[in-house]
Amino acid sequence: MALKQITVTCPHEGVDKGKQFVITRMSAVEADKWGRHCLQAAAASGAAIPGMEPGAGLAGVAAAGIGIFAAMSPERMDELIDRLMQCVEMVPDPANRAMTLNWQLAQGQIEEIPTVGWLQTEAFKLHVDFFKGVGQLFSLITLMLGTESNAPAPASET
Repeated sequence: MALKQITVTCPHEGVDKGKQFVITRMSAVEADKWGRHCLQAAAASGAAIPGMEPGAGLAGVAAAGIGIFAAMSPERMDELIDRLMQCVEMVPDPANRAMTLNWQLAQGQIEEIPTVGWLQTEAFKLHVDFFKGVGQLFSLITLMLGTESNAPAPASET
């Protein structure tokens, strides 16, 4: 089965508006490793990060959100964001979507700072957004189980 890919188009006004990028999700093993490294780097900073549980992997990163990077040393933050951005390619010619530029080459084609932040957010969301849906599902199940436990016990036959 192929890794999930999304194509995003830069929405910001300016030179980069309309530029297309393909973001490919990391393998589950790579994403988990990346998530654990993010959590470790954030925890090592000593900052209190809401929702962060040590060893939670990618689920912990999702709970903390993209702001997790603010708690890290600049060097470690750059390393982890660079790893994330290896999943991004640019489509220089939308008429020829088979031709893409890897992240190293695509960087030279991005002309505006907001585009970089937007791409980081899009890549982050691709890797962690499914946890938000799972979290809602678990909340619903917990609610349902809680409701069921408050229900009266079935009447026994006498």
